[in-house]
Amino acid sequence: MTEGLTTSQAKELLQKYGLNEIPTKKGLSIFTILLNQIKNPLFFLLLFATIISFLIGDKLDGFLILAILVLNFILGFWQEYKASKELEALQKLEITLARVLRDGEEVELPASQIVSGDMVILRAGDAVPADAQVIESVSLQINEAILTGESMPVPKLEYSNSQTNENTVFLGTTVVSGRGKVKVISTGKNTKFAGIALSLSQVEEEKTPLEIALNKLGFALIGIVAVMVGIIFTYQITQGGAFIESIILSVVLMVAAVPEGLPAVVTVVLAIGVREMYKRKALVKRLVSIENLGASTVILSDKTGTLTKNEMRVKRIEVFGRSKNDLLRASVLCNSANLVIKEDGGVDILGDTTEGSLLVFAKDQGVDLEALRMEGKMTEEVPFSLETRLMTTVWQIDGKKITFKKGAPEAVLTQTTLSKKDLKLWDERVKEMASSALRVLALSRDDKFLGLVGIADEARPEAKEAIRLARGAGIKVVMVTGDNELTAKAIGEEVGLLQKGDEILAGSVLEQMSDEDLLTRLEKVSIFARITPNQKLRLVRLYQKKGEIVAVTGDGVNDSLALKQANVGVAMGITGTDVAKEAADIVLLDDNFATLVNTIEQGRLTYSNILKVTRFLLAGNLSEISFIGLAVLMGLPTPLLPAQILWINFVTDGLPALALGFDRASPNLMKTPPRSGLNLLDQTSLKIIILGGLLIAFTCLTVFYFLFNFYNLEAARASVFTLMVILQMIFVFVIRRHHSATSNKWLLSSIIFIVTMQLLILIVEPLRILFKL
Repeated sequence: MTEGLTTSQAKELLQKYGLNEIPTKKGLSIFTILLNQIKNPLFFLLLFATIISFLIGDKLDGFLILAILVLNFILGFWQEYKASKELEALQKLEITLARVLRDGEEVELPASQIVSGDMVILRAGDAVPADAQVIESVSLQINEAILTGESMPVPKLEYSNSQTNENTVFLGTTVVSGRGKVKVISTGKNTKFAGIALSLSQVEEEKTPLEIALNKLGFALIGIVAVMVGIIFTYQITQGGAFIESIILSVVLMVAAVPEGLPAVVTVVLAIGVREMYKRKALVKRLVSIENLGASTVILSDKTGTLTKNEMRVKRIEVFGRSKNDLLRASVLCNSANLVIKEDGGVDILGDTTEGSLLVFAKDQGVDLEALRMEGKMTEEVPFSLETRLMTTVWQIDGKKITFKKGAPEAVLTQTTLSKKDLKLWDERVKEMASSALRVLALSRDDKFLGLVGIADEARPEAKEAIRLARGAGIKVVMVTGDNELTAKAIGEEVGLLQKGDEILAGSVLEQMSDEDLLTRLEKVSIFARITPNQKLRLVRLYQKKGEIVAVTGDGVNDSLALKQANVGVAMGITGTDVAKEAADIVLLDDNFATLVNTIEQGRLTYSNILKVTRFLLAGNLSEISFIGLAVLMGLPTPLLPAQILWINFVTDGLPALALGFDRASPNLMKTPPRSGLNLLDQTSLKIIILGGLLIAFTCLTVFYFLFNFYNLEAARASVFTLMVILQMIFVFVIRRHHSATSNKWLLSSIIFIVTMQLLILIVEPLRILFKL
């Protein structure tokens, strides 16, 4: 079976066993998403108010509340459904291809089409498409870090009678070097990779602090409203008030006291935040998960691909004796990678990225890669191995046999004709380049030394500004990488992560430290190098034990534990595995650290807007019920009629509250420390709500008392009816004091509209009659 399956055999097996895909955790059903929209005490209270309104004949208010409930249903359902579908779409964006023997010929197929029994050809840089036995191995080495957390490549031997990890390759791993032929033994849900993914998908999601806060708020409002309305109702009855009139007033007060717009507006504000984050290349899986972003105090960030471009590029060359062209020729002819030219003129690297960087450099220097390779024929290739630490190719060019070598300087230099003096000189140059965090390769031709090439993964230019912005916002950024200390240090200095007094801690040292000792060092460490996934999980837990709100980036299977443990798990959309994306709260579509900082800013803005909406609605509702309740308890006539109360409640709980959700970030949003708690009704909010609500209530009560005693009831009611609306519109600007009056056009427009409508009610006769003015 070394020639693989036939097309017909593969088709039969595919129909029998299905696609080579890992089943992901099923998304919520439409019914479940709909049911989630009513899991809120405010919903049931408002539903009761709607029913009572219709029973007593107050159809206007009944329809208004019902409309808000329907709006809440639609918005909540659509956003949660949309977010789940966007994640599913993201998981299907990347189609992995594999080289397979079918009908005795090598063809390239989508990995999903592979079946058990297929023969797959693996080369350096390939992703392993399924669990398989190694049939042929030419120095085949596999990176299994996403399964084991070990960064060192694992040599793979040809299959013997006893199947072990040494002769088995696994789905999701990648070929570091060498080549081989493997026979597929497990696909899809039967792979080792799938076992981890499926076990993780069974973990139940916990309620977030915002969900808990909104539920607590709902229950609290039910109790407060019930007590206050009960007191007023009882007082009216004991004072000889009509039973039906008292019931109507109680229902109206209940509607006035409950911010029926709050669930809908919160949903809208969260939806706006999710939409803005998506525009900034961040996919939020659940609406309410963005709340922790604004409270993040520590970011544990990967280096490769997050702070860097994940693009190995030649940064420096040192030529010995011969021309640069000889060095370029050797870098192309002693190379197993290939370049694919994209439509936009860029290139994709097929194979090892380090080798690919040599090809990119040679191409940029004007070398015609294909023409150069066509000048001769490669007769022998010895792939790079950990034992030899070099790669050798033998070419037949113009009738001559030429041997090229490329690899670690200590391996190549000792096999060249350099004198001891020159060896010492070039050894010092190697150390000098390595100290600059360059991966150094040496090249030779027929054992004649050609020179050195220094390669590095470039830092993202926007990372430095993002780190500065995060630091200014009181967020500590920590690099957690599997790379060595020198490379991590160089990147840390380039992006401004390392400051005076900061430390770099290696995984080997961390492993020897107790949790207590490590806790005392956390504040000083900015870079953790040579870190395994288990150590990363330990760091997350220790930072949380220290009281930090931790955001963590990750892309591998083993990163999923740290992503799940973190307050905000952030997976990579490009390089991230499906398991990491499943465990995360947010997926960065561009794998960029700057995008993460942008999402934190948006998270702060979203929570800030929710806070403003909550304060505005509760203060307004408190002012209405306090004003009416105090007037009744003082023996005054009811200061506002039911229709007037409903109008005030409708206009204040509607457009202005919704428009607050469109507030943009204030200049000081990322200049203040993260909030210390996740409670919507903290001490500051309670002060604003109580002081604002009571100030509006006492102002209206004073005006009503004066006009009722010195003029008449009609004039008093007309005045406080308009005054209540105007004062609440002014209060909107008070709670958004860091913004200019014109910075939110939607809010300004809604206030102008409401004030205009209020004036029309006072002027237009039919409206005056409707509102009994």
